[in-house]
Amino acid sequence: AGRAGTATGTVVFPGASSGRGGGQTGVELYELHDRSPSDNSLTSSSIVCKNMHLLLRRQESCSSIERSAAPLPEDSARSLHVAALVLQPGDNNVTFTAQAKEAGTYTLRQLCATVGRIHFTLPHIYPIVQYDVYSQEPQLKVEPLTESLLAGISQRVRFTVHTGHYTVKSGDALQLSITDTLPILHAASSTATVATNSGDRVSESPLSIQSSGKVTSISLPAAPDYHVIEFDLHVICHLPSTLPTAPDSDRPSAEVKPARKGPEKARPELPCMTSIDQKISIDCPWSIYSTLISLTFNIPFSASHTLLSTGTRKYLQVCVQNLSEVGFQLFDAALVDITGTSPLSFVSLNPPGQQRVQSCQLSFFVWELPGPLPGRGLLAEFRVSFSPLTGPSSGPDQRPTRPFTYQLGLDTFCTLYGVKADISPPLGMGMCKMGTLCSLEVSIVRLSDLTDTDQDEALSQSDGLCTTRLMYEVVDNSSNWAVCGKSSGVISMPVCASATHKVHMEVMPLFAGFLPFPDITLHKYLPFQACPPGQTEAAADSWLENDVLALDRGLEEQQEGGSVRSRGSNQSGGSGEHKPPSLPLPRLLPFGNGQVYNGSARRQVLVLPTQDDHVLEVSVT
Repeated sequence: AGRAGTATGTVVFPGASSGRGGGQTGVELYELHDRSPSDNSLTSSSIVCKNMHLLLRRQESCSSIERSAAPLPEDSARSLHVAALVLQPGDNNVTFTAQAKEAGTYTLRQLCATVGRIHFTLPHIYPIVQYDVYSQEPQLKVEPLTESLLAGISQRVRFTVHTGHYTVKSGDALQLSITDTLPILHAASSTATVATNSGDRVSESPLSIQSSGKVTSISLPAAPDYHVIEFDLHVICHLPSTLPTAPDSDRPSAEVKPARKGPEKARPELPCMTSIDQKISIDCPWSIYSTLISLTFNIPFSASHTLLSTGTRKYLQVCVQNLSEVGFQLFDAALVDITGTSPLSFVSLNPPGQQRVQSCQLSFFVWELPGPLPGRGLLAEFRVSFSPLTGPSSGPDQRPTRPFTYQLGLDTFCTLYGVKADISPPLGMGMCKMGTLCSLEVSIVRLSDLTDTDQDEALSQSDGLCTTRLMYEVVDNSSNWAVCGKSSGVISMPVCASATHKVHMEVMPLFAGFLPFPDITLHKYLPFQACPPGQTEAAADSWLENDVLALDRGLEEQQEGGSVRSRGSNQSGGSGEHKPPSLPLPRLLPFGNGQVYNGSARRQVLVLPTQDDHVLEVSVT
């Protein structure tokens, strides 16, 4: 009979079809009677097979019946058995069982059935029936329950143990070696569940956690082989004490990577969160080797600072941006001078209480720098405590152990000069008019005495009076004004408080309305620096690339008869080639942030339109 295998390992032996139409040759038996010719009496009776030539083969028609060479069941080292089997009429399902001691693929070669002293043997089983025996090693998996882990707040981490062929006994425990910056928060309600591989829960028991130094022991519940143990832990990754930043609010130098997942949303591009990698070494009872787990935590905030000035008064503004998807409340903001010598006490201008900052929102904090301001640089640290708003990310301990910190540095921030501009209409006119020349007066006032920042090449001393050279420039980048005449120049400024220099020029408004004042810039004007022969072109190129300006304008207000020529104005004879000589390169040095206060930066002046004598005729019907 034919046989077929199923996916469950059951071999089905279908019953043989009757008659001749089943695709197999059936036995055709006929009854033969032998009668006496005299009285027609029955002398013998027999059964004859008419298709014997189709049923018998040469191998089976041998004169001697030999025993099959196939091995008997007792000759096989591995076999499947079933005993006390009762066969019912029709199809029967028979299940064979055996205990496999080695992994591998096994093939069923022979089928043997014994009824009393009678043995039925099927020498070969076809089609081939096989079954696989495998052994699963125990596995430990640690994964967060959120898309990304945030540093500074409690986060849930799930531990999953697949026991495999190992039987977890009472007393088995996981030994976790962690750093001080990643403590495990103990919760009395923590439990561990034991379930089958198919997900059916078997038991649930309290989770026992014990910490000793840097090693945390987690007791595992007893579980049979090929089961799953699951439990959740609350961990908190402490924020680092400092985030390395360069002066003037440069971005952190630590390696960053995107932490947001999911579909892209139509919102402004946000900076990436700074990540912290935490390593956990876990010793498991079923292995002599340690398992190394890496968890990545993202710092949910970024910070930047801005120096604000109004005259000689200074204000420091710190902006905190929430880069995560979790809302936070900020409190206890502080700014501390960590320079080390004569620290400043900043005056807080922030409202008391807490500030809420949702995802992608900004929060600002402002302090005033008390006077008199030191001439040195400033290194300060901003600190603010935070906690998540009510949500799934909060854990048993919502308050962080360390605040968010941000270090900021200012090289020079004292106001050295004040610039003020005034625009007045022509004589006899009360207001400025478009297309009419107006007078522009620029006042440059020294606001402090000699400081350490003035000690440079531009400083000169004569008869006890220190002077420095400055270059001013009036440029209208918005194209509202036409600056007539000389728009830039070099002045010699005494380095003493209240020293004033005024410059007059004419400007013409090109449009009517409230026009902002032209832009006024101030630079330090350093002396000429001659280039050595053979290095003129390289020095000039470097000079241009680094924004050190060569002034090719005629500056009529230069002191000491200095003059500026355009590069390459002279030629050498003889060779016919253009070889620039050693060029005197004037240099401009920009002032630092907050050293120059422009009191006219946001001022506007009303400009009237010109009188229009055209007549517009309007016909209304």
